[in-house]
Amino acid sequence: HYFIQSNLRASIMSLLKEVGVAPRGDKYKEQWKALGGWFLGPRGENSGLFVDCFKMMVAEHVSHRNSCFPADPAYITQEIKISDAFQCEIRDLKEQLMKLQEELKGSVPFFSTRYFAHMALDATMPALLGYMGAMLYNQNNVDSEASPVTTQYERIVGNQLCDMLGYNITPGTGHPLSWGHLTGGGSIANIEALWATRNITFSPLSVRAALLDSATNGGRSFLSQDQIELGLSTPICVYNSKSGIREMIPLKDCNQWQLLNVDLDDICELTKRVTDRMATSPGSNLDVTKFMGLVDKESVINKGLVKFMIKHGLKQCPVFTSPANNHYSWPKASTLLGLGTDALIPVNLDKNFRQSMKHLREILHEMLVTETPVLAVVAVMGSTEESAVDPIKDIYHLKQEFLNKGLSFAILADGAWGGYFMTMLIEESDNVDSSDDECAQNGSSSFVPYYKLSPYVEQQYRHLKYADTITIDPHKSGFCPYPGGALCYRNGKMRYPIALFHSAVHHGESDPGMGVYGIEGSKPGSASAGILTSHNVIGLSNRGYGRILGQCVATTKAFYAMWLTVAREDDPFVCLPIQPVPEGWNLDEAKKMIRSKIADKTRAEVHACNEAREFLDLCGPDTIINTFVVNFKNNTDTKKTNLLQVALSDAMNIHLGSLTTERMPIILMESTLDASKLGEGLRIFKQRLGLVEDDEDLNVLINTCMNPWQGTQIIFQMGEEFRKTVLNCMGQVEDSAMSHQFVVSLASLQGSENMLFIEYQTNSSIPEQRYQASIRAEVASPKEKQILKDYISYCQRRGLPVLLETECFSPLKGKVSNLYNILNTLTWDQLIRVKLLNEESKIKPTISLLITDIPRYQRLDMSNTVVYPAKQRYFLFGLGDRAIMTHMITKLPDFQHTVILSGRPHSLTETMLRLGVEVEVLLVDGRPLLVNGQMRNPLQGACYEINFKGELQAPIHTTINIENTVFFGEVSEPLPNPELERVECCLE
Repeated sequence: HYFIQSNLRASIMSLLKEVGVAPRGDKYKEQWKALGGWFLGPRGENSGLFVDCFKMMVAEHVSHRNSCFPADPAYITQEIKISDAFQCEIRDLKEQLMKLQEELKGSVPFFSTRYFAHMALDATMPALLGYMGAMLYNQNNVDSEASPVTTQYERIVGNQLCDMLGYNITPGTGHPLSWGHLTGGGSIANIEALWATRNITFSPLSVRAALLDSATNGGRSFLSQDQIELGLSTPICVYNSKSGIREMIPLKDCNQWQLLNVDLDDICELTKRVTDRMATSPGSNLDVTKFMGLVDKESVINKGLVKFMIKHGLKQCPVFTSPANNHYSWPKASTLLGLGTDALIPVNLDKNFRQSMKHLREILHEMLVTETPVLAVVAVMGSTEESAVDPIKDIYHLKQEFLNKGLSFAILADGAWGGYFMTMLIEESDNVDSSDDECAQNGSSSFVPYYKLSPYVEQQYRHLKYADTITIDPHKSGFCPYPGGALCYRNGKMRYPIALFHSAVHHGESDPGMGVYGIEGSKPGSASAGILTSHNVIGLSNRGYGRILGQCVATTKAFYAMWLTVAREDDPFVCLPIQPVPEGWNLDEAKKMIRSKIADKTRAEVHACNEAREFLDLCGPDTIINTFVVNFKNNTDTKKTNLLQVALSDAMNIHLGSLTTERMPIILMESTLDASKLGEGLRIFKQRLGLVEDDEDLNVLINTCMNPWQGTQIIFQMGEEFRKTVLNCMGQVEDSAMSHQFVVSLASLQGSENMLFIEYQTNSSIPEQRYQASIRAEVASPKEKQILKDYISYCQRRGLPVLLETECFSPLKGKVSNLYNILNTLTWDQLIRVKLLNEESKIKPTISLLITDIPRYQRLDMSNTVVYPAKQRYFLFGLGDRAIMTHMITKLPDFQHTVILSGRPHSLTETMLRLGVEVEVLLVDGRPLLVNGQMRNPLQGACYEINFKGELQAPIHTTINIENTVFFGEVSEPLPNPELERVECCLE
């Protein structure tokens, strides 16, 4: 850790020389511990180091300001600083910053170890600090004159990425020299890749048109007829349908189809070969720049697609292919380039949700027969929903096959998500495994293993270098701040046909600027500084970034095992990932092994178990996204399944207007698999779920595992919390509308106070009422507040429980007024109407309540596997010094019991009290107390010792003092026919 901190400081302080080789990570005996120096930490564990580094950068920056034109005067003087205007503005600044921080706390907690939704996690500490340090200089990488240092950083980062991806970065090797640069994101990079491909595909036609037009226009005043003839006679390697092979044919003798299917590397060298040949003319003094100007005038970038196609008599608009699950940036690119979305031909997916080589071959064959130009074949290196890696090795072989048949196309790899997984293959050796094995045997509690990519995925990444462009996002699997996308060209000359030079941002051939290439103009130099710092500190190898991702793979596989087993055998639901269990395993065997040898085991214990390791090595998705579906058991209706996924997403994702994430057991996201596009893979998956074969799209839940820290035991604990959420959401979908009763457990309504705690009245004989819920609310108006105060006094005088009952109201926005929807009141304008049930009048008065918090909401667990706990378990919650404790129902028969405590127990923080904790009451047996066959209150005393988990999972032992009992009631086992009789709780 010390060395990593030193390396971080040194990297920030030094001005890096221009190098291009991807840096390697440092080797440690306990490699997983290196990650501790790379992140701020889920709980800000490295905040001191982070602040020290930032202070150091600010001090260096201020020193630089003072050393720059040191004779100039200061302008913000002490006189200004003590003025009222200055002081007022500074107060406003601090207030706005505090307001900003308070509001930003409603942002998505990417840093949390419970966040597993989108492809985002906390950015690395080197990336954040590098970004923030460079941000003080506010450089603009559009122009090297506006960013002399950060432009160099961008060049270095581009070279590092090219090197990491397997491209050549060394001149003079005989291989094309690659080139890479940063973009705002993967969408922009994908659009640029297709833009460059379209333009360079048409380049041979532009070159020939420039020569032919010169021949008919007197050489355009500077070309001789001899030069034109030499240019037109330049041989090009194209497919000859007569001979059936590719051979050299003069440029002037090639037909349109041949010129549209020249190999990309040949196109990149075409203008040079033409001008070199023209320069051999006797007495030639060829002005190459002028000739390039002629070519530019004939280019598609100058004429536009429509005029260009008309001029060359092209009747078939060019097309490109992409897998059916492609990112939305590809159809966006197609429309922006004037091709239209029809130009994108989707390739069906196979059973593994990868693009089908059979279907791709059929498409290419049809395009060859109909002489339709194919610009590119897109290969997705890690789809964002199915986590599938396309077979780029087979795509490359298809490219060679069809090139020899006369059809040429570029391979555009969309590695926006999966590009950095290449680091897992750099410096690969057995040392990683042997080191992990040794550490696992030592049983370190912090140990997290490294899992490799599957043999199939590894093979595809080893062929990634044959793609013509690769989109890669440092702000995704590179763990860098936004914006941080990138595009790398295998042949750097491919970028030339998209260059638009302007004197304001381009200063001649020697200018190192990057801004003339690509779509964007202005872009932050701080992005390149952050990415470069992160690369140099962590390293682009399996001991650096590869180690992070290898541990994320381990997390993914543990989650995959958990999703397979989260449903108990007698649960009313099933849960299935889209990837089946590995070959050689059946589902039941896999579940049995997971429950006995993976669930609730430490990482070290799992790593040491050969059978568990064998399963985990083979299971799961291609990268680190688990996609899965929860279905009602025996349900065949896709629409009903979709409703459940929506309910689960609402319960476990952050939406605009969400108030808090504190009560979410795990944060996931929902997406939809398009039945019209996903073909065989979706059809087979629906069969596994027990759904009928139909044309309905399927909603899925997505678990993106960019968390390298998580232990197996915690993952399976999250699984149990997820299971409880599933039971709740099943009720949201299936429960019908009815009234529900609550009892007031604590009311603070004096003066300006307006706080109410109410407990739901459980009835096990009616499925819609098999819940426990603890709720905090406010009364909607002063008038209603007085009505409630009078009602509470009335009930207290008569020794009655303060009962409330919801009114049945009509559905809103298509939702049934069941308990879940009533309590999640954003749908109901945040107010619910309740009757004062014990009021003597025939017409019960009603009041409106505003739900402010739901500390606990849980459907009763009816599984036969449920057992009584060893000790009685209660849920302790409240606000400030007001504390309530309510019994947690487990196995039926059981009881409801709510008590008021004399105050917040010692060692229970206000935050934990507000959130609520599960406590174990010591010396009180977990089974219901029976006296003469009657269930009784088990807490007859006033003082008890309890245990619970506090902040940072710290074990807490403390004492509670009971002030009074609110109510006690038995909850019996369900009646055989709940429709015939409704059993009310017996209240004391």
